[in-house]
Amino acid sequence: MKKENSELSSTELKIFEAAREIFQAKGLEGARMQEIADKADINKSMLHYYYRSKAKLFEKVYQLSVIKLIPKITELLNEDLPLEQKIRSFADKYMQIIKVNPDIPLFVLHEMNKDPNRLQNFMLGQIGEKVQPFLQQIKEERKKGNTVDMPAEQIMVNIMSLMIFPFIGRPVFKAILDKDDEKYNAFMEERHRMLPDYIVSIVMKKSS
Repeated sequence: MKKENSELSSTELKIFEAAREIFQAKGLEGARMQEIADKADINKSMLHYYYRSKAKLFEKVYQLSVIKLIPKITELLNEDLPLEQKIRSFADKYMQIIKVNPDIPLFVLHEMNKDPNRLQNFMLGQIGEKVQPFLQQIKEERKKGNTVDMPAEQIMVNIMSLMIFPFIGRPVFKAILDKDDEKYNAFMEERHRMLPDYIVSIVMKKSS
């Protein structure tokens, strides 16, 4: 069984935090084990004692990072709220979480490209069943005529895409929009303020 963050040794935790920061800034290919060792204030031999390769370390960071967020995400999806309030709350709180952990979407994308079957099995086991009550709630509201006439699965994917893609596409959007890091962060803050209302407007039908 894999250890959670709280169960890591102090050395492992230093490695994990250093690796997270460097992988986030430079990606898997751009990161160097020596740089991670220096950031963690350990020698390279010690780093290799814990992780034999950069790929193994990346995988560990990916798994622990995603596992940490799953309970938060499922908790938001299963709040006891009317659908409109739940969507608004979910969009707001999810954006807060991802802004603090902007590397997570890129980790997921990397793992998806490297081994789609493993990612599928991991996500199915961790979150698959837990999203079913949310999907069922959307289906029930659709039957009542309270949402757009679209399958629940399509609605959920649209919601997630609107929130996640600007983090995955950050380098591209920075270039297209001609924004440095500071301006792009301000752009994402503006998006965070606007997104809950926008998502509600495209999912829920207005009362007549």
